[in-house]
Amino acid sequence: MRRYEQRVTVTDEREVVVRLPSDFSPGEARVIVLSAVAAPKRSPAELVQWLDDWIASLPKVPQLPDSAFDRDSIYR
Repeated sequence: MRRYEQRVTVTDEREVVVRLPSDFSPGEARVIVLSAVAAPKRSPAELVQWLDDWIASLPKVPQLPDSAFDRDSIYR
């Protein structure tokens, strides 16, 4: 596998154009895009709101009656 690295600019349309050197073999390749800009930081209140929304999106825990945990009949 050959490695080729090039700095590029991401457009407003989130597009990237890469021109490979002429000695680069045609065929299948893998592309990895690393951003030099960190994700925007959230305020503590925004983070708490995001976590609350995420927790609310999780499925609810099933409510089982206590009798569902009775195993006396198994051990008799």
